[in-house]
Amino acid sequence: MILVCPSCGATHSAEAWENDMNARKAFAARATLPVEVSAHLLPYLALFRPDKRALSWSRSLKVMQELAALITPGWVQVQGKPARECPPAIWAAGMAQMVERSATLQRPLKNHNYLRQVVWQLADQADAGRERTQHHEVQSGEQSARRQRGDEEDQFLAAYKAKHGALPGMPAMPAEVAERLAALQKKLKRD
Repeated sequence: MILVCPSCGATHSAEAWENDMNARKAFAARATLPVEVSAHLLPYLALFRPDKRALSWSRSLKVMQELAALITPGWVQVQGKPARECPPAIWAAGMAQMVERSATLQRPLKNHNYLRQVVWQLADQADAGRERTQHHEVQSGEQSARRQRGDEEDQFLAAYKAKHGALPGMPAMPAEVAERLAALQKKLKRD
């Protein structure tokens, strides 16, 4: 059985690839990557392929090991910028963006620096979105709590006033003034 790599165009029998130590290690390295990343790995590896040559198994293995080392910590760091939380799905999205832009990239890629920049921007956008959501939740939670406290205070004060005729520390309202105030409130509601 002859296998043809869709990314690099290399053709070999399945047995030849299975017998190559670097090929076996590369397949094992791919198996350790998160599923989201593994799905975009072959087209991303093609970005490292030299012109007019196949990408060697040893180079493929090295690229995958470097990629695994970047993904494993769960964050991404770009020089001069704060570290951002970065799950595998963001790494996969960054790899997909690079493959889409492959015509504009200077190939073969030498390292993962451009990927780190793309992923950092995606992680920064995701972080900003989380901060906006959290800020909105905090604001709406505070407003709800303030509104609830206000309702509870209003109910307490109304009950106290009904029972005692006045709020604590205030003299009771004369009956004549209370009647005029009630009439004025009715008139305002009608108007």
